[in-house]
Amino acid sequence: MPKGKKPRSTTAPHAAAARPGPEATRRLLVRNIGHLVTMDASRRVLRNAWVLAEDGWVRKVGEGRVPRVEGAEILDARGGIVTPGMVNTHHHMFQNLARAFRPISNLPLLPWLAGHIPLWRRFTPDDLFVATQVACVELMLSGCTMTSDHHYLFPRDGAGDVLDAGFHAAADLGIRYVGCRGSVNQPSDIMPEWSTQDLDVILADCARLHGRFHDARPGSMAQVAFAPCTVFGCSGEHYAESARLARSLGARLHTHCGETIPENRDAVERLGTRPLAYMARHGWEGDDVWLAHGIHFTDAEVRRLGRTRTGVAHCPVSNMRLGSGVCRVNDLRATGATVSLGVDGSASNDSGHLLNEARAALLLTRVQHGAGAMTPEQALELATIGGARNLGRSADLGSIEPGKCADLAVFPAEDVFSNGAHDPVHGLVLCHARNVDALVVHGRVRVRDGRVVGLELPPLLERHRRVARRFHDGVKKG
Repeated sequence: MPKGKKPRSTTAPHAAAARPGPEATRRLLVRNIGHLVTMDASRRVLRNAWVLAEDGWVRKVGEGRVPRVEGAEILDARGGIVTPGMVNTHHHMFQNLARAFRPISNLPLLPWLAGHIPLWRRFTPDDLFVATQVACVELMLSGCTMTSDHHYLFPRDGAGDVLDAGFHAAADLGIRYVGCRGSVNQPSDIMPEWSTQDLDVILADCARLHGRFHDARPGSMAQVAFAPCTVFGCSGEHYAESARLARSLGARLHTHCGETIPENRDAVERLGTRPLAYMARHGWEGDDVWLAHGIHFTDAEVRRLGRTRTGVAHCPVSNMRLGSGVCRVNDLRATGATVSLGVDGSASNDSGHLLNEARAALLLTRVQHGAGAMTPEQALELATIGGARNLGRSADLGSIEPGKCADLAVFPAEDVFSNGAHDPVHGLVLCHARNVDALVVHGRVRVRDGRVVGLELPPLLERHRRVARRFHDGVKKG
């Protein structure tokens, strides 16, 4: 967080009603919606639709005549497509500072990871703040209202409480944020000694972050998950104790698993078993666990994930970029496992556009199984309902219906890349990914006319550019 900046509350917006004294009901009416993709149980798409929100919650949805609502803020969708706010379930936001880093741009996962770790030797909370803000702006402009961030980088000579800066950066922009407190407690060929922490330090910081930022109430804007990085940097005790602490506090669990063939092979050689079985042995399975990537699972492992309701965050663009493989999305969903989407780190993507991930997921699934294997509507399910489920928020997020949070993405009905599309909703996914016209998070307009409200973007991007160059230059000198 920048020096001198006061921390901003990360509790749910509706919690403000607890302040003393009467408070007027805050209403938002979104009207002139060409296609409203509700993602409700019937998967209705309403035409000529409207949505009324009160104090951050959807009160009514309808078609045709728009009700008159006294004192409501009006958001005109201008005939556009409205979807539920999308949910990003895997990211490393600090990696925005290493986009298209040429020395490693043609390497597979493990050499790629080893090649960019030296960049971060002197990483600070201020660096994470600016990287998180740019990452969140990218996501918001692509239709995302809730994101997770798996941050595992805590240099021993870094300053301050690093992940706190991520919470503050997201709160300033008004996007829902799940800070996944990542960690590494064992050095390896990839993770040097300076990037590791003792387990007691890790667990203490997990508990501290949970106490400071985690809001378990419906409508929460900020939550904490515990996220050991991988089996090659984390001991069995690390996984077991993280699971024990998380479940005692009601937090969720996140880690990488099954991303590459070498990872699975090396785990068998070093640990005597594949990563999924190793993690399960230490308590890492169940509906409070979601795994990043999940590409290289056996048939038996896919069935186990479905039986235990363990989730998977599919990161199609990153997986293609690194040549890692293709997640078995349809096989996992058929067993009952929840699959969601993640943009992954911007050093392996190299951008964070969530609608583009939905498009890539659809195309990759069709490459695997044929043209009928996934519909545009099913791709949007991954981005909305799937994300809400994997982050434990299916009760209040993921669809547009009364009683759910008023999280909405308003896309233009068409752009130059989708002009003349026969089915606008299909065109939203099948055509080149577009940005939102507007974004609503808990009933508050956070993007209007394609711009993040209250943000001067050019100075933020210039600052981000300067920080990135500092890291690039440090590697050249070192």
